[in-house]
Amino acid sequence: MRQAELFQRLCDHVMSERQAKVYLALLRNGRATSAELQKASGVPQTKIYEIIRQLVSQGFCNVRKMGHRRTFEALDPQTALVPKIQHLESRVEDVTQLKEDLASLYKVSKSITEPIEYIEMLNGSENIHNRYCQLVSESRMEILGFGRGPYAWSSPEALLQQERELESVLKRGGTSRWVFELRLPDHQLIYEYMERLQKKGVFYRVAESLPLKMMIFDQQALLLADEGPAALRDGLSMSIIKHSTIVNAFIAYFEYIWDMSMDFNKWKKQHKLT
Repeated sequence: MRQAELFQRLCDHVMSERQAKVYLALLRNGRATSAELQKASGVPQTKIYEIIRQLVSQGFCNVRKMGHRRTFEALDPQTALVPKIQHLESRVEDVTQLKEDLASLYKVSKSITEPIEYIEMLNGSENIHNRYCQLVSESRMEILGFGRGPYAWSSPEALLQQERELESVLKRGGTSRWVFELRLPDHQLIYEYMERLQKKGVFYRVAESLPLKMMIFDQQALLLADEGPAALRDGLSMSIIKHSTIVNAFIAYFEYIWDMSMDFNKWKKQHKLT
């Protein structure tokens, strides 16, 4: 194995650069004096004794005395590296446990949801129209809704886009049920929209009045109109809420209103539209 690679691995895992230079020089020579190690390693003379003392204290070499002459001898790496390996193994265990402890803390923090994290505010008809179409396009199972004005479309073309998106849900095997607040002739365009989509598989009922405007997508996201004074003054405003408890409550409310409202076909007969 190349000396440069051994040197780098020693520096990466075991010792400092100067220690690695001296230790490799000692391994190559087997036994050497401090002067010989300084020359072979290139470590400055002012530092060589300090580095040798460190290697002796860490168990990588020992000292042999012959009168006034001192030589240094490398110890078998198989033995010398055991304490280092044990230390590294202990650190791995500690870091592994740290990973588990931090993961537990992360799970706790993710379970704490601030309102801002599950509520998205929308303002303006065009913005709401685009976001509604996106939510419909992402739905796979079911869309529920209360339909009442003001509506988030500024032209018949925009309404047609909403119609196409809802139709795509049906083509994917999903279902859709709506309760509309419907009065003719004021809502003629909406009536025609309902007629077309009913033929394609959307289920409709009609209520004399609805308390709010909302849509629920795949039992996960609630699109809810803000009909307070500020919303009426500044234009259409809605919120997307992704909180299971809130969404489930509105699903139960939808089912209650659905049961209380009139079948669309029956409503049409009552108004002599069929």
